[in-house]
Amino acid sequence: MNDKDLFKTKNPKPVCSGTGLIALDVVINGNTKTPPRLWAGGSCGNVLTILSYLGWNSYPISKLKNDDAAAELIKDLEQWNVKTKLILRDQSGSTPVIVERIGKSRNGTPKHRFEWTCPNCGAYLPKYRPVLARESDEIIKKMPKSQVFYFDRVARSSISLAQENKSRGALIVFEPSGIKDEKLFSECLQIADIVKYSHERFGHFQELIFEVGALLEIETFGEDGLQYRTKLNGRKASRWRSKSAYVVEDLKDSAGSGDWCTAGIIHLLGCFGREGFLKATEKVIDEAMNFGQALAALSCQYEGARGNMYCISKQEFKELVLNILNQEESSMVGEETRQGPMHQSFYCVNPDCQKTAKANAGRA
Repeated sequence: MNDKDLFKTKNPKPVCSGTGLIALDVVINGNTKTPPRLWAGGSCGNVLTILSYLGWNSYPISKLKNDDAAAELIKDLEQWNVKTKLILRDQSGSTPVIVERIGKSRNGTPKHRFEWTCPNCGAYLPKYRPVLARESDEIIKKMPKSQVFYFDRVARSSISLAQENKSRGALIVFEPSGIKDEKLFSECLQIADIVKYSHERFGHFQELIFEVGALLEIETFGEDGLQYRTKLNGRKASRWRSKSAYVVEDLKDSAGSGDWCTAGIIHLLGCFGREGFLKATEKVIDEAMNFGQALAALSCQYEGARGNMYCISKQEFKELVLNILNQEESSMVGEETRQGPMHQSFYCVNPDCQKTAKANAGRA
């Protein structure tokens, strides 16, 4: 594939809709005085936002609470031209908030951890709740025709939405984060065309995943790369093909690398829907894996799951990705250039902190 084709904007733009974890990320670097940065995140949120950045129309499906955290999240999504009309907001919903704390190990290597409690007051932060199954019919009426449907959570509503999109010709991509209900998990596998999973979390379910038989199965190993196998064109599953990860020149944070990899693979394999994917050659699939891993390697050079989107121009982004693909030096770190809710107090997204702050003010 020609390098220029990797970023060529399709006309009309391909569409990806999806449901799953869409959260407000609070990125904190404990080694600097940088204030917390508030970005839209979660696997589904990141993948769909990255696809919008790559030239797609993205429609996340979620049910958030009508609160300040949701306002911050949606504001960031819309900054990247993500379509938010399928995000429901009312008091019965929940806006997940996840703290990513970046630090360094004893040997000086950057590391991160995720926290689900407020760093100020210690209260538990809101967690993910899926769209209710009974709300799926109303959402389906509003959904655009999509080339790809992505989901990362096992839920009855996810299956219903995936089935409807598949009936309309969409390629179905499932990236599980957990199982909870094995029966529903099996149904998710049966509806999916592409299944991408972490060896660390799902390696022991490999036999089940193989038996169900996704057309493309991708198993990731973090810094050790990935392997994949296919069942395209009615053939039996191919042997595993391994792809080494690209070298990261200046590691800052690996938190969003998997989401970038997924978005890159979707970008090259999904733009013509399921029908187009069924025609993909082994060479095209291999190129998609390379592209996804190059995006992942670049993301590791910036803090936060999508930090590079705020630090470098689109042209610089393209040049750096091509450098990685061509095994050339790719390090370039910029300052945050986009305006947005980047450096605000954590109090604005946690109701418990707001109550504590008011109570303290009253006692002062």
